[in-house]
Amino acid sequence: MIKMKKVTPFINIGPGYSIKKYLDARGWSQDDLAQLMDISAKQLSQIINDKARITIETARLLAKAFDTSPDFWINLDTRYRLNLTPDTLKEASTKIKAQIRKYMPVTDIIKKGWFENNTTVEGYKELYESIWNTKYNDTLIYSKSNQLFCARQKKDNEEFTQYYSLTWLQIARIKAKEINVPSYNEDKLQSIIDNYTNFTYTQNGIQDFIMCLNEAGIKFFVLSHLSKTYLDGACFYDDKNPVIVYTGRYDRIDNFWFTVAHEIAHVVLHLPRLKIKSFLDDLKDGESINQQEKEADRKAEEILRVGAIVESARPYAKYFSEDKLISIAEKLQIERSVILGVLQYKNLVDYRKLNKYKKPVIEIIPKRLVFG
Repeated sequence: MIKMKKVTPFINIGPGYSIKKYLDARGWSQDDLAQLMDISAKQLSQIINDKARITIETARLLAKAFDTSPDFWINLDTRYRLNLTPDTLKEASTKIKAQIRKYMPVTDIIKKGWFENNTTVEGYKELYESIWNTKYNDTLIYSKSNQLFCARQKKDNEEFTQYYSLTWLQIARIKAKEINVPSYNEDKLQSIIDNYTNFTYTQNGIQDFIMCLNEAGIKFFVLSHLSKTYLDGACFYDDKNPVIVYTGRYDRIDNFWFTVAHEIAHVVLHLPRLKIKSFLDDLKDGESINQQEKEADRKAEEILRVGAIVESARPYAKYFSEDKLISIAEKLQIERSVILGVLQYKNLVDYRKLNKYKKPVIEIIPKRLVFG
């Protein structure tokens, strides 16, 4: 995007110049005009010399005298006054803060405690510089917008969504640097995939699962989504280590297992092959889903054994009960809320049924891995 430079006129012409031109055209003197407007010669002199502001009343009188509109004189005077003096410090501060706020949800970021900054213009700049690791420049985020990342597109996709998501991703990259894991091991990740549903069923499955991810050289943490970002999860590389981020936008165990399975699918299928820098995923919506997202969805269903869940539940779809849920969970050794979430997503079970099994997940994840 090309940044337009503000143009300031070389000569700042006030409304007095136009009044003189009208007087000359009519052959009138200033005294003639003062008499027509029923004001003193001194008052008119101040107006013609641009020392007195043109009020609404004066604009109406000039409009009647010269057969113009009152707006004409108000606009001339306003433009003259605006160009008369440079921006004040307060105006310059407001401009910088508004520019940063347009592309970064400052209040949300500070509220989450990710960075400690105040709401002065210097605080805004410090926050900007902490996140982007460079001095404040109002063109930087425009250039950063060209950074390659994939995300499901929504019909109501806004400019704010794009840039707030970019800011969230940059913060996620910063947080990823704080986590140390060994070198990435594809075989260990495949072992995790093969035993994925077993993790869902064991008592400490989530903690064991995260530990195994780390041992496989995959960085995992929770970074809550920012306003207007609509993110469930993301994945990208930190140097040579894959990173998986869960936002907890829907703080439920079933959402956790599906979201992470989807990000693992990207790690296996797309990150190495396409060399994509990152995937940002809103798994609830997206009218325009690209081929990579469809592939990741299919792979996630394979990892979660969705086919086996649906096949086991289909005969009871019309009268699915709590007993049937427990029975299928024991048979497949898959956590109950995961089975329920799959069946609700597949429209085999009403979304209002058995929701007592949908329990929070963030509180189970080690606190050192939860940011915001």
